Amino acid sequence: MKKLFVTILLAAATFVSANAIDLDSLFVQSVGGPAAVDSLRRMTSFQAEGSVILNGMPGRFVEYFVPPDRFYTELEFGPVTVVQAYDGRIAWQKDMNGQVSRLEGFERDEILKGLYFNSFSYLFPDRFEGSFGYQGELTKDGQRYHAVAFVPLQMDTVLGYFDVESGRLTLSTSFADELPIHTFRRKFEEFGGLRWPTVLEVVAEGAPASMQIEYEAITLNEPIEHSIFTLPTAKSTDFGFPDGVDSVVVRFVYRAGHIRLPVIINGTVRAWMILDSGASNNILNKSLADRFDLEVVGKMAAKGIGAYEEVEMVQLDSIRISSLVLRDQVAGSLDLSTISPSGSDGDPFGGLLGYDFLSRFPILVNYRDSTLTVYNPETFEPADGGAEVDFFLTMKVPTVRGELNGLPGDFIVDLGNVFGLVVHNSFAEAHNLDMLLDHVDTIPRSIGGVGRIISGRTAYVASFRMGDVLIQSLRVLMPDSGHGLAGSEELAGNIGNRVLEKFNILLDYAGSRLIFYPTDRMDMESGESNDAE
Repeated sequence: MKKLFVTILLAAATFVSANAIDLDSLFVQSVGGPAAVDSLRRMTSFQAEGSVILNGMPGRFVEYFVPPDRFYTELEFGPVTVVQAYDGRIAWQKDMNGQVSRLEGFERDEILKGLYFNSFSYLFPDRFEGSFGYQGELTKDGQRYHAVAFVPLQMDTVLGYFDVESGRLTLSTSFADELPIHTFRRKFEEFGGLRWPTVLEVVAEGAPASMQIEYEAITLNEPIEHSIFTLPTAKSTDFGFPDGVDSVVVRFVYRAGHIRLPVIINGTVRAWMILDSGASNNILNKSLADRFDLEVVGKMAAKGIGAYEEVEMVQLDSIRISSLVLRDQVAGSLDLSTISPSGSDGDPFGGLLGYDFLSRFPILVNYRDSTLTVYNPETFEPADGGAEVDFFLTMKVPTVRGELNGLPGDFIVDLGNVFGLVVHNSFAEAHNLDMLLDHVDTIPRSIGGVGRIISGRTAYVASFRMGDVLIQSLRVLMPDSGHGLAGSEELAGNIGNRVLEKFNILLDYAGSRLIFYPTDRMDMESGESNDAE
């Protein structure tokens, strides 16, 4: 999977003391004293603006917060704008191409953890549920800290480091999935009696991602229109669908586990691209992207199967797929030669068609006939006879609840995965699958994708279930890597084409559902053996 995202290192520190202190007094001191606590209790809104540097890319931001649980932040980098928000119930984002989606899983958790601290819930426990405990004193780079372990909303632990002399919370570390995220708080100033860090530096350990924020203006207790926090309902208009038809059939080549589609890029260059629901953006193969004089609008981190890569984000005029067209979109540019180095029918390899294509239309994949049926989103009605499986998006990738031999977990659905079911390292270790599964063997060759080449084992599971879809006697792949996607602690695995090809599968992002239609090779509950080689 190739998720482009903003996340945010700390060297390991040694605890040297665990003497109890009065945490209530420490927390009061950290915000500026009793008068500041009273000001926080009466605060009705918080507004801020300033500068941001994301992976070396300068921009501007605005931020709005209404206690205890309304939040909105907008980052603007030239022609590109990214939004994340929470309305008290729904977390959502607007991506670089203006597409709005709900946030679930650890992405939603990250927003809620932020809100726990933004609302100072450790001072006001009636705002958000949570707990905390003193861990002792530590020394890092000659500075002594009080370390406090917070468990906001009873989720993952966040370690807060309070400077012993000033009492300020100057450092914190948490985890976004398997990535340690470290936030440094500097240059404290007073606003309305509050002691506020006006410079934040956020770094992701093990990924090429960093962000620095500098607050230039902060306003308290001014009215904020609450509609800004609400999930927008406006539909994307950056695509074209032919007039007067309900669907378009596109033929593809299914080769080496990849769905390969012919495309025309920027109206001039014919190429072929891989259909990849595991890609959070369309991504151009760098060797092809370099042919165009494309504006670079920034750099982001791409999460691959084994590690992270830095990706340039470029402005693209158009991608045409048959009579369908995507217009004026931001895409990634990355060396994808390890995924598919060879061409097809003389046309160059163009890259990956991901979320920015798949989310615009309901799309039926027929592996046996090598066709995509792309439906008009304005008139679409699904055919009867299929098994619906709800999904949510994890980093803009469809994610389903599944059971492997009865063991529950969240599995992404990845049309770019040429294998069958890939079981992630943490899930395999947590359930001791090497001992529980049959025919565990080391794979004879390494596998690769975005990130790096990794090794692993194969094994057989008795059953894998997604809703009413049951597959029995399934061969799975268990990578050895503890990094990148394979090292995810939130996701149990990755469902690829060698499983999905047993069905005609409809992807309906607007309806947050997959529909599995049987072919003559398989019934939904047939119990047949289905090897995913």
